[in-house]
Amino acid sequence: MRSNYSFWIAIGLLCFYTFTICDSVLASEKNKDIALIYVTSSKQPNIDVLALQDMLENFTSVDVLSIEDVNEQLLQSYKRLVVMNNYPTRIPPGALSAINQFSGSAILIGENVFQFSPFSKWKEGPVVELRAIGGEVLNNPIKWKSVIPSGDFEIVERATSLNKTYPFIVQKNNWSFIGDFINKDTLQYQWPAIMGELLQISKPQIHPAFIVLSDINMNTDMQKLKKLVLEFSAKKIPIALEVAPIVVDESDKRSYYLHENKKLLSYLQKLQKEGYAFILSSSNSTEKNLEYLVLRKIYPTISQGDSSLFTSIIQKDSQQLFITQSEDNHTIYPITAGSMAETYSFYPVKQKINLLLKVPSSIIGIQYPAYFNASYVQELAAYLREHPQIELLNLRQTKQQVTSKNVSIKQHENGEQTIQLAFTKIERLKILFDERPFELILWVLVLIVSLFVTLFFISTLRLRITLRKRLFEERKTNG
Repeated sequence: MRSNYSFWIAIGLLCFYTFTICDSVLASEKNKDIALIYVTSSKQPNIDVLALQDMLENFTSVDVLSIEDVNEQLLQSYKRLVVMNNYPTRIPPGALSAINQFSGSAILIGENVFQFSPFSKWKEGPVVELRAIGGEVLNNPIKWKSVIPSGDFEIVERATSLNKTYPFIVQKNNWSFIGDFINKDTLQYQWPAIMGELLQISKPQIHPAFIVLSDINMNTDMQKLKKLVLEFSAKKIPIALEVAPIVVDESDKRSYYLHENKKLLSYLQKLQKEGYAFILSSSNSTEKNLEYLVLRKIYPTISQGDSSLFTSIIQKDSQQLFITQSEDNHTIYPITAGSMAETYSFYPVKQKINLLLKVPSSIIGIQYPAYFNASYVQELAAYLREHPQIELLNLRQTKQQVTSKNVSIKQHENGEQTIQLAFTKIERLKILFDERPFELILWVLVLIVSLFVTLFFISTLRLRITLRKRLFEERKTNG
């Protein structure tokens, strides 16, 4: 009897476990939102597919699928569909049937449009040179194979050639068509809002923003930097300081070290204690530059440029518009609004920010060189206050980690840092020798001379004491 009782308990537990697993699997399936299906000649996602993935992931979850892997059962777990056709080909029948039966919001981009049932009544148009999409003028004309939609589709946006317009974005019920994904010029700032509207996804309006004081090195004027920091502090705008501790002059092949500007080094150490975020800029050995700074009690938690030592990087000259995670798990903070010093005016940065505000949830990264005039801080602060959707990001209050052979820095979201250094005395001496060889040699010579002088003094003193003692004993013996 007891055996049967145990048997039914085991069966019950097994059923409960199976139900729980199934429930969690179903829940994870329900969480799937967008299937981004690509059709490429290489059967691999290209740069446009990756750019679109990056864009859509700022709205919701995205799975990237090859057209060869698509079937009806696979698509049942998705709410939305985007098909990126990058070259003309015959769509596999199973994938074509699955996409035609899809009932959620769907966008078809580019080639192969006539093979899909919602667009089967369309006609092929002439190949034209596009000069504008909607109100966005292209810097260079783009050749495009135009289409003639059936009358039951609504034209959302037109493209313009030299003297004629063509339907470029059209929509009917839950299906939409985009002629081509031209992700350049000012169009890259229009696509996120267009995609969000066509896919019926809510658009987050908050824009995180950060400001980097860049180009800080041995040649930086400490007073000018101090004035800049005080101006931003007075306006309650958080800033991060990008420091290049070792600068190599290519003309004379000499390295210039931050400690050669003692006032600047002392001021940066003060800012570290006050809780400012530091970014490491290095054109040569990242680890050497990192160790140089931490030995002087300055702890950078972000790197300018890719580095395996840092979990986060600041990226300049990037096409990224959002905070993103790279394949190697780097958090990328792109400089999206450019530099204040490009034309010695706030206007170009202001125009770039205006474009970024059209992109839902885009990040606004501003570079403000340390040698630049502080007079633009007030204008920048006033502009930021005019836009409540801009939220200033304090990089010191983000989770960061830096790990090298001798250095471990953990930055917590409350701004605290946990520092662990593992330098041996020999390593410290070697670093000191690499930075100041002549000074170290001079000190060694001084120590050697001092040691010889000390030994000579001790030897002379000992000899005098011995001679006095001997003289005293001889006098005592001779009476």
